[in-house]
Amino acid sequence: MPTVLIIDDDFATRAALETLLKKKRFCVFLAPDGPTGIRLLGSVSFDAVVIDMFMPGMDGLATIRELIKIDPTVPFIAISGYAFTDKKQGAPDFLGMAIKLGATAALQKPFDLLDLLEAIDQAIEVRQRLLTEARQPRSASNSVRRAS
Repeated sequence: MPTVLIIDDDFATRAALETLLKKKRFCVFLAPDGPTGIRLLGSVSFDAVVIDMFMPGMDGLATIRELIKIDPTVPFIAISGYAFTDKKQGAPDFLGMAIKLGATAALQKPFDLLDLLEAIDQAIEVRQRLLTEARQPRSASNSVRRAS
């Protein structure tokens, strides 16, 4: 059963996503903020993390940076109630920044639940590929090059 962490400061969003994902047979963990999500990542192996970009205290980008430090193989999906920003407005594009940090998807709230499920499936595939690559032994030629 795939395990997903939802990090969002909005209780209603966390509850709705938990209900949806449990119906689809995911194991779901919830965190109301970045520091709680980071603590959970230190003790549970997640197949995907869904992170809200705008939270009080530690925002989504800071949370993503910490998650990457802890486990660079955990794929994440950025969500936000704010649209991809028009550069003419002068405001930063937080969803775009999340993509640059490696998000497998960035969804604007309210998003279609099928889009979220597709993004989670894609994230799980990425996770499986990364874990498989990490388990494969390095080739002998790489070992020789490093030794010389």
